[in-house]
Amino acid sequence: MTVATLGGHPETHILGETFYSQAPVLFGDFIAKISVAPISPELKALEQAPLNVNGVPNGLREAIVEFFRKNGGVWEVRAQLCTDLELMPIENAAVIWPEEMSPYRPIGRIEVKPQVAWSETRASAVDDGMLFSPWHGLAAHRPLGGMMRARKEVYEMAKKFRAERNGRTIEEPREIVIFKD
Repeated sequence: MTVATLGGHPETHILGETFYSQAPVLFGDFIAKISVAPISPELKALEQAPLNVNGVPNGLREAIVEFFRKNGGVWEVRAQLCTDLELMPIENAAVIWPEEMSPYRPIGRIEVKPQVAWSETRASAVDDGMLFSPWHGLAAHRPLGGMMRARKEVYEMAKKFRAERNGRTIEEPREIVIFKD
């Protein structure tokens, strides 16, 4: 058993990480898992970069805020198409799909400029007042599999709990909001 599987993942800067969807989504006429990977030099420099946040309650947030104060970033959005339903099951999210059978392919980019990455105003508006759910996307990209079906109800329950707890209406964003920090 590796150290990472025991919760011992090395403490590295989160902005250098590549993120993967665990469960698949519909991808038009196909089925895919999605990945977002850093590709700009500033972000790539953070891959495996040590980040000690021990004893720093908001250490990750502070590192991200500091990074975006000076830098922008570019991430590549990638899709891995399902090519074999037996080796790449939809209903078992624990199975890692073999990249030898179907490598991740670029499908888009996320580009951001240097910015204020966090403030109390933004946190209140976004964290307390907005709902983000993969079930609110296009039907052509709807979540698939039992894990995602279970998450649908959890998202709704979490929305209700947050709304009651925070005394706010929670809605999906419908327009770009410019925050005055």
